[in-house]
Amino acid sequence: MKMTQLLSTLLCLALLGGCGSSPRSDYYMLTADARGTPQDSGPSLGVGPVSIPEYLATRQIVMNRNAHKLELAEFDRWAEPLDAGVSRVVAVNLAALMETTRVQTFPWRRDAIPEYGVRITVIQFAAQGTEALLVAEWTITLPGEGESGGHGISQLTTTLKGGEPEHVASAYSELLLQLSEIIAESLRQELDTRADAGD
Repeated sequence: MKMTQLLSTLLCLALLGGCGSSPRSDYYMLTADARGTPQDSGPSLGVGPVSIPEYLATRQIVMNRNAHKLELAEFDRWAEPLDAGVSRVVAVNLAALMETTRVQTFPWRRDAIPEYGVRITVIQFAAQGTEALLVAEWTITLPGEGESGGHGISQLTTTLKGGEPEHVASAYSELLLQLSEIIAESLRQELDTRADAGD
């Protein structure tokens, strides 16, 4: 085979390979939106462990088509595992809401056990139609004392501004801000109770 024919064949194969390549994936992340100024004097907090339903334990963004049908966005993915994103965003939100720089995520070091821990179980994350939903169970713990404090199950909703993955990420971020505000209020009550008791 002549050199020109060989080069032409290789070029055609390269073009065919390019045509058969998969579309690129887009990556999305949850964001922390709480406002506040963290201070060194605030309480030390730990967020985690955070657990999520098995059907959400995938990098692909899960879309709700109806009450019983889910669809995985083939090329739209979370930039991090969803449970890690929830933990990160709640931690940053609480740092602002509780005005503390002393916030860490689970697992924490044995020589840096926080005064208060926040354990979260996501029961449901859903985005369908014009509404996004978060149902989460949360518990405030005292890791150093092996005790538990405030506890609740929160069902929260917000407007879903569109059916694209970016709208899902934005709505879920808003729901986590609402959840963080509820947890922060419970933490303040814990702090006040312990202050009144002289702890």
